[in-house]
Amino acid sequence: MSAVQRRGAFRPRRWAWLLLLVALLAPAWELFLPAGPFPPARHATIVIERRESLRAVATDLQRAGVVHSPFGFLVLARLMNLDRHIKAGEYAFRLGITVPALLRALDRGMYGLDLLTIPEGLTLAEISDLLGARLGVRAQAIDSLAHDPALLDSLHVAAPSLEGYLAPDSYGWLPGTPPEVVLRTMVEHTHDRVARATADCDALPLGFDTHRLLTLASIVEAEAQAASERPRIARVYLNRLQREMRLQADPTVGYALGRNPRSRLSLRDLRVESPYNTYLHDGLPPGPICAPGYASIEAVVHASPLSNELYFVARGDGHHLFAATFAQHLANISAAHALQAAEARDDSAEDAPPDSAR
Repeated sequence: MSAVQRRGAFRPRRWAWLLLLVALLAPAWELFLPAGPFPPARHATIVIERRESLRAVATDLQRAGVVHSPFGFLVLARLMNLDRHIKAGEYAFRLGITVPALLRALDRGMYGLDLLTIPEGLTLAEISDLLGARLGVRAQAIDSLAHDPALLDSLHVAAPSLEGYLAPDSYGWLPGTPPEVVLRTMVEHTHDRVARATADCDALPLGFDTHRLLTLASIVEAEAQAASERPRIARVYLNRLQREMRLQADPTVGYALGRNPRSRLSLRDLRVESPYNTYLHDGLPPGPICAPGYASIEAVVHASPLSNELYFVARGDGHHLFAATFAQHLANISAAHALQAAEARDDSAEDAPPDSAR
């Protein structure tokens, strides 16, 4: 065989080494140069929703240009056992960040100081104030957007505003995030919660739809302080609706007056003319009066069974006394007043100066 023939001969071992080298370099390229060798000097903002799948996160990262391909991200996430530990939130990643560093950041999640917490029971106006301060926009602009018919229609909200549809939770939004993105995220979170709470139900109580479910859940949210009482309070209101009794829910009057639903009321307040005043009008009010948490939504869906209670009164310590008859309710009111008076006396005794004669 000539020298030329030997030079051009097929050499399996050489090709095997070459293929092995390519096989080793390809994943390294994916992991350490995920955005290419010369990525632009900018950041990409990624919003990761709760319960979003790892593959969906990888697709979002690819769409934003943070990774060239999801393959390396998915493989390393599973090798590092991080596929179930990625934290929801809003992240700003520098293009060119390596996949290991990217996964570590997603595992740590947003830092506590970066989180905005929306407590349960806030009204749309109160939430708009919090969001405006975080996003750097006027609260009125957010409130106006929350009343925009086009946005409401796109979110499948059959109501005049997003009152009650903005899920209370902790969110990792950065200043400058578009308000529409924020509102959409919160409403979708509410829809997810409703779907989760009703997943094992053939039908909702009294044939409720989502809007009426959130409306009653918002009243329960404003009434309940003890978590264990939420299903019981929900059952009282469902019983009253079923018997065509007026709800007579104080929080709806507070909302009608433009106050926080948990505000203290006078007898005069109960006469305010408003479709939200459930002392004057039958049935549920036109819509939610605050943002209910998941526990209140679940309490309506899974209200206490086999209960004929129709009344409750606050004891003054965060709990209530419940009754099935009006006579028993009147007795409970007297008992509640006695408890509150005794507690007031105890507080006065504790605050009194020491008796110098002793």
